[in-house]
Amino acid sequence: MGCALATMPLYANEFRLNMAKKESAELIQSLLNQAKELPHRDNQKLDALVKRTEMIIGKVFGEKSSYKTHLNKIWFSPGVYYTGMPDSNYDKSFKSGMGELINLINTMLEDVQLSNEFINETQQEEFSSKEVFIVHGHNEEMKQTVARVIEKLGLTAIILHEQPNKGRTLIEKFVDYSRVSFAVVLLSPDDVAFKKNESIEQSKLRARQNVILELGFFLGKLGRERVLALYDTNEQLEIPSDYQGVIYVAYDSDGRWRFDLARELRACGFNIDVNLLI
Repeated sequence: MGCALATMPLYANEFRLNMAKKESAELIQSLLNQAKELPHRDNQKLDALVKRTEMIIGKVFGEKSSYKTHLNKIWFSPGVYYTGMPDSNYDKSFKSGMGELINLINTMLEDVQLSNEFINETQQEEFSSKEVFIVHGHNEEMKQTVARVIEKLGLTAIILHEQPNKGRTLIEKFVDYSRVSFAVVLLSPDDVAFKKNESIEQSKLRARQNVILELGFFLGKLGRERVLALYDTNEQLEIPSDYQGVIYVAYDSDGRWRFDLARELRACGFNIDVNLLI
């Protein structure tokens, strides 16, 4: 199966941020290449380059960025003109302006690259944790069994209500303890639901709404490869249909799910011994 769960776009803010930073670096690099290849005193291409630089600054750093202020202060021609001014003055001004522009673009590129490195280091530090968050409903046996399997593999099972509150609100506590390397989401038949135009005979069993919400949260926060959804094999349990591409693992009585979980953990870089489950 190997780390193959789908991301929910609604919660994929961190993924989009990473992609935006990467694309920004590529844009600025292309801008730098364009500046270095600009023919000497080609005013038409210079005008296009300056306009493109201004546009990219606005898109990447914002319209009020100081980079735009610095760009507008760059001169590519003499500030004072007089009859008979030698071409060397124009050459010198153009060369000086291009030097300033290239330095500015280099600084922009370094700014974005450093930001990328910070994001990557933060993620690596987060994913180096041996903590696994367990999202659960009302099935106590399912929750405790999964927690014991995780601990048997040498990892730490995080169950939110077992952690100290420290004066925090529920959402603050959840966010703090969600800094884990992996999440296991337990879907158990805890609620009965049916459409308002249907009768109770048409009702289906569903997981708690908080479980579905947290499933989406972790898919976006950790990425699809670090979330495993285990579902109770009750035939009436309704599996969420909105999570296109999600692979659910059956919480079966034979315990095969334990090896599925271990395989997912190993595929995501966890150093665990599957023989401990035998």
